[in-house]
Amino acid sequence: MTDAPDRRCYVFDAYGTLFDVHSAVRRFEREIGPEAARLSEVWRAKQLEYTWIYSRLGKHRPFADVTAKGLDYAIATTVEVGPDLRSRLLKSYLSLDPYPEVWRALFALKARSARLAILSNGDPDMLSAVVDYGGFEDIFEAVLSVEAAGVFKPAPAVYALASSALGVAPADITFLSANRWDVAGAKDFGFRSVWVNRNRLPDEYPDLAANLVIEDLSTLAKE
Repeated sequence: MTDAPDRRCYVFDAYGTLFDVHSAVRRFEREIGPEAARLSEVWRAKQLEYTWIYSRLGKHRPFADVTAKGLDYAIATTVEVGPDLRSRLLKSYLSLDPYPEVWRALFALKARSARLAILSNGDPDMLSAVVDYGGFEDIFEAVLSVEAAGVFKPAPAVYALASSALGVAPADITFLSANRWDVAGAKDFGFRSVWVNRNRLPDEYPDLAANLVIEDLSTLAKE
């Protein structure tokens, strides 16, 4: 923990914010065919739905499990995929591509002595793999998984992990996510919340408004 209270703390969601979840399927577009994009959309939607349902039921599951369940549902409802390709798709989730501007944004913040962390639904081993793949292993002060809280976002116990790990009050943390529901949860917890609205979507939670809305992380390199 730093002894410099004026250093700004930035906490990032991982999937969809730093790393492109659809890159897992995009690599296999030719094998999958014209339904590839639809497969990827359903996979992501069901993955998230499972996290919310299991959290509500108090029956936590590893993120790897809900990711596999989401893929199986997507395969069952969009396009047939054989066992070998299914295995490769799941493995691909460990090496998701960072969005193009992420490198520059993170290194610019680091150069200004900002404190950087990840707070994600991902399992610790999944996060370690994707962070290493992106070349960010020396960038983040902490890579925090919901496994330590035993519940998925947007449970308050998850956001509390970041405040505890960084040793600062919620109001001292700028939290960034491309998932609007995640931004709402973080804002309700007390973070300064930034919605990375990559797809220029309409706001779903005006009563839990983001402190700032940006189209991508390139803005951070200019602060």
